[in-house]
This record gives sequence, C-alpha cells and structure tokens, in this order.
Amino acid sequence: MRKQWVVLGAVCLMLASLFVTDAFSADKTYKIRIGTPTAGKHQQNATMEEFEKRIEAASNGKIEVELYPSSQLGTSVQMIQGVQDGVIQAVLIPSSYFASFAPAAAVADLPFLFKDSDNLYEVLNNKDFSLNKYLYKKGFYAAGWLRNVDRYILATEPIKTLDDLKGKKIWCLPSPTLQDELKAYGASPTTLDPGDIAVALQNGTVDGVETDTIFMGVFKLHTSAKYLNLVPASAMTNAFIFSADWMDELPKDIANLVTSTVQDVIRDFEYQYVENLNGKLLGLMKSEGLEVVEPSPELLADMKKAAGPLHEQFRSASKDNKKIYDEVVKMVGK
Repeated sequence: MRKQWVVLGAVCLMLASLFVTDAFSADKTYKIRIGTPTAGKHQQNATMEEFEKRIEAASNGKIEVELYPSSQLGTSVQMIQGVQDGVIQAVLIPSSYFASFAPAAAVADLPFLFKDSDNLYEVLNNKDFSLNKYLYKKGFYAAGWLRNVDRYILATEPIKTLDDLKGKKIWCLPSPTLQDELKAYGASPTTLDPGDIAVALQNGTVDGVETDTIFMGVFKLHTSAKYLNLVPASAMTNAFIFSADWMDELPKDIANLVTSTVQDVIRDFEYQYVENLNGKLLGLMKSEGLEVVEPSPELLADMKKAAGPLHEQFRSASKDNKKIYDEVVKMVGK
C-alpha cells in the first residue's frame, strides 16, 4: 500500500510540474524580432513571413513576431552580432556570413564537397550533425537550414576556361573559403554590401558575382551581367538562427514550439517555394537576355583541381573543422 502511495505521489508531482510550466508560458508573451539582409520575395523573407503566421496562431498570440527585411536591423554582420549577444532574437541569412564568428560553418562553402544544394540541405538538417552543437557553443541556435539552389558565376563575359577568370573582380559572400576559392581560379574576390552589388556591376566595379540564381533574379543583376556561367555549381544554404542565450531562457514548451514550427515551415513550405521561385526567376531572366553558359568537362576538371587544396586547408585549421569535415564526408558518401 505504501508503495502505491509513493508512485501516486510521484505522478502528482510530475503533473504539477507540467502545469507550472504551462501556466508560466501562458502568463507571459514572447517577442521575436527576425532580421534578413534581403528584400522582396526572396525565400528568407517568405520563410519568416510563414513562420510568423504559423507560430502566432499555434501559440494563441502568446508569441509575437516582428519582421525586419532589407537589413533594417543593421548589416548582416551587425545582425549576427546582435543574435550572438541576445539583442536580436533571430536572423535568416546565408550560412557564409557566420564564417567570421564560427569558422567551421564554412564547411558549407567548400566547392565540390556536396553533390548539390539538396544534398547540403539533407546533411545540415540531420539533427545529430555536430555543426549544430558547435554553433550553439558560439551563441547560435540553428533552428533549421533552408533549401537553396546552387551557386554559379554571373559575369559580364562568358567563362570557358580558367584564363577567362584571371584578374576578374568577382563578388562573393564574406567567407574566407569562398574568397580563397576565387583566388584559386585566378580571380580577385570582392566583398560588398548586397544592396550595392547591382550598382557595382553597372559601373564596372565588379565583373561578376558568385551566388545563387534566386539572389541574381531578385536583385535583377542580369540587367548588367548577362552570362550565367554554370560553374562552380557549389551548394548553398540559408540559416534560420536564433540567439542561444534567448532560447535557453524560454520555457521548454515555448522553445520546442519555436523549433518545431521553424522545421515545419522549411519542410512543408520553403522547400517547394524555392523550386517555384527559382523557376520563375530563371525564366524571366532568360526572357530578358540572360545567356546560360554550360561548362566543358575540361573546365570543371580544372576548377576542381584548383580548388582541391581548400579542403585540406579547411580540415587542418582546427579540431572542430576536422571533426565536422570528416562527418560531412561520411554523410555525403551515404
């Protein structure tokens, strides 16, 4: 009889603790400010809009979301710093921007490592991937990784050999790995604020950009550079990152709701949205004079050989880099 009462008491305590958590969550509202560096219909913005709609409904208004596209909360670096410090709750941004805060995040920038952007999406969204734990230690909670399309070089001239890239000023995201990649091809990497790229192409400050076709289409970069060179065809992703400190302060039920909603939005909404948007933008750009330049097997082989040393350079930079790189190789192989 005594044993039965002990068991019953334990059950009551467990139920009471759940009630306290729920009551605490219900008595308080939570505000999430989310920033992006992009404008318009880019998937970063569409994803955070869908997240806002879903989580405010799921939380019965207990979670309020404020959206700040087009760098309204600062530059990309400033927003990431704000997330790390807990001043901004979340950011949707290309993973390449985290390289200066968490160097191992640049594993996603290595050319010819992933089969394509879908392969990168699958690897990153493996909940057991060490990169997520690594980012958490740096102050970033990776709630989800967005699907993207591959990275190409849009330029004012066609690229048929590596000689065509020598000395060319090519914009890329601010990742040392991406910059070293362009140097390996003989190009001169250039970094600018995304909002300045269109003007830079118009006035000849840069000769091209290395990024995804959605970004090219959203910013209408093809009006100044009409050659879409399908190299290096590297994978890309955008990260939906929350402040680790902020997430740690949330009641467990609220934190779980945030994470599950992000993942649901990416899987059920953003994945297909990217495919549809990319198809529309590519069709529009081609109708406005964009020329697609297919690479020869020789050019691809030359680029892969030139970029090869970047893999060992990344892997040997730190223990974290080595662990994460080796883990990726195994997952890609599967």
